[in-house]
Amino acid sequence: MTPSLLSTTAPNAFSNWCDRMFVKDRPPLVRYTIAILAAAAALGLASLIPSRADPSHFSLFFVAVMLSSWYGGLGAGLVTMVLSALSIEYFFISPHHSIELEWRAFLRLGVFTAIAVLTSYLTTARKHAEQALRDAHDELDQRVRDRTAELAQANNTLRAEIVERKRAEQELLRLQLEMGRVERLATLGRMAGTIAHDLGTPLNSVLGYTQLLVQEDLPERARRRLTIIEAQINRMGEIIQRYLSHTRGSPLRNKVSINDLVRDTLLVLQPVFQQRGVEVTSMLAETLPIVYGDGNSIQRVLINLLDNALDACSKKGSVKIGTMACPVSANRAAGVAIEIADSGAGIPVEMLPKIFDLFVTTKPPGKGTGLGLVICQEIIKAHGGVINITSQVGQGTTVTIYLPSDARPMAPLTEERERNDRPHTDRG
Repeated sequence: MTPSLLSTTAPNAFSNWCDRMFVKDRPPLVRYTIAILAAAAALGLASLIPSRADPSHFSLFFVAVMLSSWYGGLGAGLVTMVLSALSIEYFFISPHHSIELEWRAFLRLGVFTAIAVLTSYLTTARKHAEQALRDAHDELDQRVRDRTAELAQANNTLRAEIVERKRAEQELLRLQLEMGRVERLATLGRMAGTIAHDLGTPLNSVLGYTQLLVQEDLPERARRRLTIIEAQINRMGEIIQRYLSHTRGSPLRNKVSINDLVRDTLLVLQPVFQQRGVEVTSMLAETLPIVYGDGNSIQRVLINLLDNALDACSKKGSVKIGTMACPVSANRAAGVAIEIADSGAGIPVEMLPKIFDLFVTTKPPGKGTGLGLVICQEIIKAHGGVINITSQVGQGTTVTIYLPSDARPMAPLTEERERNDRPHTDRG
């Protein structure tokens, strides 16, 4: 193992030493040309010194060796050293202009050569050490920058995760609060159904005795009062029947005149429009087909949507409501279309795809539950219809409702949604 290890490491060590000592980043012709010129320059300067025995000659050649070693590496330094030694021996050591050496001259030339070789080696080694130090500093600086960038990115990612987690926790808390509210509304709905059922029997008894009193011989004034009482009892019975039908999932099916329903709704909301200073315009078709369904539920949808339009409009705003007959087409039966448009602030584009989702609202906190449009959509679907919303920020919102006019059975409203039904809606 040892001979093999030495045989592989020794050449590598020698190769690394050569790479350090012999500069390879400059062309060889340039390096050795500089070496020759350095020796020639030293010779020229030394020739200007009057006394050839002056030690300054050696100093000039040492400087030439150092410069060529610094610029061209150890090889160039050795070339300058050889040329310098030959120049010193030929021009400055007696006998002049001769290569013959005495032992003293040979000794001086040997000392010069040794010092020149050492100078060339040390100069080259120092240059490479300085370059290695600069490279290490640059590498360390780059690593610090890379690590700093990684830490900054990790910090930004961590901050984003913290913000997202806080947002998710807040959303979860909001949903939990809304679910608690829905559960309370569901409990109230069940209680209302129970109360409505329990009130049915005594109301029937009161109605029966009232009808018996009307048949008796009474003064006209008393008879009119009994007639009013009878009408109100009948109205209470209709309200009870409607709640019971919703609870049982079997909606009422009556002939509904959409135009009359719109007029009645506008009459009910007229004081609110006047109080808020909003102008209401109606454009009703002269003739419309009859729609079969629950007029009270459809009116609740209209009230909710008009209330949304009022909330969206500022003073001097406007709301338009219109109706039109829809002929038979390839994808729908004949029916009636209702359109409600306002001049309000509009709905942001990112909220339109989820405007009918549960608990989604565009109203400020405390002013909307996110249930109104969900309930409106359920009521329209139960009548076999469709509700669509288009909006543009700053230009208002338009709600379009389509209701078929055929006499197909209505789909029952889901029990959970009907429990949450309230005469209030959200703009989203």
